[in-house]
Amino acid sequence: MTNIDRCGREKNFGIDRMSSLPDDVRTHILSFLTTREAVQTCILSKRWIKTWASVPDLKFDIEEFGLVDINDDEMAIEFVNKFELLVKSVLEKRETTCVNRFRLWLVSQVYWPHTQAVAKYIGDVMKLEPRECSVKLGLRENLNLNTDLIFSCASLIYLQLCLYKRPSYSVAIEPNSMNLPCLKTLNLCGVTMSDDSFKKLLLGCPVLEDLRLEGCYIGIIEICSNSLKKLEIYSVNDGMKLQISTPNLLYLDISVMDMGEIMLLNMPSLVYASIFLLGWYDQDKYVIRGPKLIHDLSNVESLQLHFRCLEGQVKKKDFSSCPIFNNLKRLELVTWSFYVFDLVPYFLHHSPKLEELILENKHARGTLDEEPRDAFVQREFLKTVRIVGFGNDNRFFYKLINKLLAHVKIIGEIIF
Repeated sequence: MTNIDRCGREKNFGIDRMSSLPDDVRTHILSFLTTREAVQTCILSKRWIKTWASVPDLKFDIEEFGLVDINDDEMAIEFVNKFELLVKSVLEKRETTCVNRFRLWLVSQVYWPHTQAVAKYIGDVMKLEPRECSVKLGLRENLNLNTDLIFSCASLIYLQLCLYKRPSYSVAIEPNSMNLPCLKTLNLCGVTMSDDSFKKLLLGCPVLEDLRLEGCYIGIIEICSNSLKKLEIYSVNDGMKLQISTPNLLYLDISVMDMGEIMLLNMPSLVYASIFLLGWYDQDKYVIRGPKLIHDLSNVESLQLHFRCLEGQVKKKDFSSCPIFNNLKRLELVTWSFYVFDLVPYFLHHSPKLEELILENKHARGTLDEEPRDAFVQREFLKTVRIVGFGNDNRFFYKLINKLLAHVKIIGEIIF
């Protein structure tokens, strides 16, 4: 059926342009959908009946099936059964053995007692040699997960394994085989591993560039890698020992409540670093780790330091022997104690290229001590000062600005 519009152009009605697209184009379009959505397109027309079976991406998420907060255990079982049926039928009816991305997410707590029913299919997918794998599972009992198949899948370039368990919050895994020659990104969350297993894992990842550990329990973390460029460590076990030797590392982010020992041995290429160690700057532990840690970070261009200590615990002269930060352009100090701002002059004096200073307050109230007038020579110029978290306390704000102006002749822009 045709019609002519006001401009004399022919208009066509009733033409299914999507179905007329080439097979590879329609398959590519479905790759942006979850697997359940892709399967549902089989009702569109005859040409779409089997298109989903050729999509190289498998994306399964339990939350697609409806409510995430179900108090009725029988209903939860029903949802998991539907989810398992989808996974099983898709794997059986696929027309391609090629898998590009695999995602299996079953994280809502209401389904945790039934995780095992679905997790058994992970090994089957690993045999199809996916390039990317993201697995997020919650459970209330030991999971019979074949981690050997995961950690020996030589085709993987991206691996995310997040395991959540009540009440221990982590799942012990001890894979016997670890061979990931193509892996560039590794994200482990809620995993407990022995020191030896973790060492073997890193040895089995010769081209690893991006490593993230979150909520993991590993006694001694030794990271020695020439390929690693980005490292993130969050909320690992208390008392953990960390040793890093990564000559090509560009990005470092460490946020740990209590760390037994930290050694940054070889990071000459580091550009950005963010450090939050609860208590790393108290009077006892700073003597051991503070000066050495600051020296190890002296090459960075952007530095973020989190201080969480009580007022009076910071000694003003602690930074008097800090190194020269020859590359530092951006400094951010996040603190729960106003007293730490007394350290700002030391950074101003030791950072000749510093352009931006950010001061963020996490504490409600506080005081500022006066600096000795002859402590330092004033620096000429600072491009930007950003002040966050002071609310409507104008008196304190202006006192802080005056304190900064005692050490910087000209501040280009003050943002608050």
